[in-house]
Amino acid sequence: MPRKSMFSFIAGLALAGCVSAPSENNLVGDYLTGRIAARSNNVGVAAEAFGGVENRSADSDEILRGAFFFQVASGDIDEAAKLAPKILSNEDAEDDDLARLVEAAHALKNKNYTGARAALAANAEVEYFAAAMVILDAWALAGEEGPEAGLKALAAKDGETFRGFHPLHQAFLFENAGLEDEARTAYQLSLMAYGGVVARDAYGSFLERTGDVDDARAHYELLAQYPGPDRQIAERGLERLNAGKADETWADVTPQKGAAVALFTFGSAVLQQSIEQRDAAEKAGFRVGDANYDMPLAFTRIALYLAPEFDHAQRLAGSILNAYGDNQKAIAMLRDIPKSSPFYEQAQIEVAGGLIALDKTEEAKKLLRALAQSKKSTEARFAYANLLASEDDHRGAVREYGLLIGALPEDPPEDAWRYLVGRAASLLELDEWPLAENDLKRAVEIAPQEAAALNYLGYSWAERGLNLDEAFDLIEKAVAIEPNSGAYIDSLGWAHYQLGDYEEAVGHLEHAASLEPADPTITDHLGDVYWRLGRKLEARYEWRRVLELEPTDALRKSVEKKIKKGLPDDNMAEGDVSKDGA
Repeated sequence: MPRKSMFSFIAGLALAGCVSAPSENNLVGDYLTGRIAARSNNVGVAAEAFGGVENRSADSDEILRGAFFFQVASGDIDEAAKLAPKILSNEDAEDDDLARLVEAAHALKNKNYTGARAALAANAEVEYFAAAMVILDAWALAGEEGPEAGLKALAAKDGETFRGFHPLHQAFLFENAGLEDEARTAYQLSLMAYGGVVARDAYGSFLERTGDVDDARAHYELLAQYPGPDRQIAERGLERLNAGKADETWADVTPQKGAAVALFTFGSAVLQQSIEQRDAAEKAGFRVGDANYDMPLAFTRIALYLAPEFDHAQRLAGSILNAYGDNQKAIAMLRDIPKSSPFYEQAQIEVAGGLIALDKTEEAKKLLRALAQSKKSTEARFAYANLLASEDDHRGAVREYGLLIGALPEDPPEDAWRYLVGRAASLLELDEWPLAENDLKRAVEIAPQEAAALNYLGYSWAERGLNLDEAFDLIEKAVAIEPNSGAYIDSLGWAHYQLGDYEEAVGHLEHAASLEPADPTITDHLGDVYWRLGRKLEARYEWRRVLELEPTDALRKSVEKKIKKGLPDDNMAEGDVSKDGA
């Protein structure tokens, strides 16, 4: 078991011990269990532990907040609704917005639209809560008085809160009111606003229902150019058009489903912002802790409470649970997504990821292999090929990548570069350089602005002393596209190293190591350049660090030899084993 997995396994055992050790009446034990589980993103355990403490000690605001929040995040909205009045009665307003949202959702679920509007009447403390509450209030009013009333409520709030999410809900309400032209305009606006994948899905469905076959086909053919759910939506839409059928998924949206869409889209936006902030911090060289997606998970859980079969929300909640390591619950949720959903293929891929995390790799392989048999399951076959490559079955991986590449149209989509670079990487492991070079050149031809493809070809040429001027151009272009990528800066430094320009190389390699301090390949390269500059003590220090960073077996053997004997005089004879440095 890898070192990181071993640490996670030990931590899991320790956490399990914390969960089971306290007696039924041990408040301190339950409280500590809740805190530990919360810090490790174990949502279910945190909810149970905080809830146990809250039942026996209602005086602590922190315990009450913990019990409430993790009941929401674990999906037990009915129990959270019982705690919401206590949250709102406290002087601390920290969770008041979420408490009002839970009260409103509970009322909406039970078609108590007056109660929902009462819960949403107070001003929210946080802007995105305020914007979400405006939309939920409009849906509650639509349930109470009809879609026209909901539309007026949204219009009345223009300028008071962020309205980028309004067009999609206006489209739903216009269609419910029988105003087809207005609905069409609102749907089109939602594509340019913050409707996201829901808007793209719902607009195509609307065009099908209204008989606008040509517009629907054009919409789906555009979506088909993008990977993931968009392509799946497009393929299913085109199948329906060819069969003369129309999708009814987004017809007659109820207040419950409309509110669920609002919560899902806000949760998705918060999640995306969090991911982008983490990525920016990492690329800038900052160390970031474990990801915390509690609020997006809470929003998504409330959405599923209101619309249990809302596949967009099922997929997002399952993804977050997988990211948190709650793989069993993630798998159960993702497996509930039906084959008719555009998220089915991606959900099954994430199920496979959860199985791998549970050390059920053979089961994951079986799942992906079966899924890949469908001609249209390109992402599943790509995932299967990647899994084979990660297991060092490079001939099997080359076969699967080859099936993907062979099925490409004459004018392939830009994201097809992934298949070519994937096959090239496995071909390099099989010492098939000429074939790998052809794939890398074609990847750059298909996606001339894709930094990964540019870097891989440039690095591979520089590593072999081939086409050096062009190699540097490619690597420098990749660095210009992603200037904070440690991998690409490492490639630039390593290219200078291969030319014997150690003084130029060292600055790049030090910069790369500062951006990616846990990367064994980059650390190895830094040790090598230190050795060439006569800084042998620092070189051996970096090589010893490599051994602590989970290197491949080949890299480990190479580094152990260098620690004992140093580098030979001719750096071109060193035999760099770090092909993944590209």
